[in-house]
Amino acid sequence: MATSLVRVLPSPVPAAAPAWRAAAGVLLWAGLPLGLFGLVNLGAEALGRYPLFFAPFGLPGWAGALLHLVMLVLLGAAFGLLAGPRANRPARLWLAVLAAGLIGFPFLVAPLPALGLSALSLLLALVGATAMIRVAARSRAAALVLAPALLWLGVGALLGLAFTLAWTPPFGLVQSPQPASGA
Repeated sequence: MATSLVRVLPSPVPAAAPAWRAAAGVLLWAGLPLGLFGLVNLGAEALGRYPLFFAPFGLPGWAGALLHLVMLVLLGAAFGLLAGPRANRPARLWLAVLAAGLIGFPFLVAPLPALGLSALSLLLALVGATAMIRVAARSRAAALVLAPALLWLGVGALLGLAFTLAWTPPFGLVQSPQPASGA
């Protein structure tokens, strides 16, 4: 009688994804916030609302819009670098909240007074700082990609707050007619 030996062979280990595949995934994630912004823009335009972008330091208005869109791309790229392990879920949630805030921000600011605009801007910067802390704990590369966007967001928030406080009555000078003194 012939005997047969059953041997269990290990399954081949799948090779790690090539670097180009990971880069393509990051590029796809980088474009997602831009696409969402485009959809929100279409809906808002149908309702007669238009985004309002700020360009400090004497920059033209289109430069402010371009910087805002670059912030969205950097945010999406950071999200793409975090895609994968389930442990990254809290960091991705904070990035999603920040992305929602950055997408909606240009549409919400038009009716706000200066102090409300500064408060909203500062709140968004604080959410960004919290997201940065969560992201840095999970991926240094994602934190480095996110850093320029948060730097620009922080500069805008602090500049808006400084201007608001400088020209608001309890802090700023109040102009009132003064009687001419007789010399």
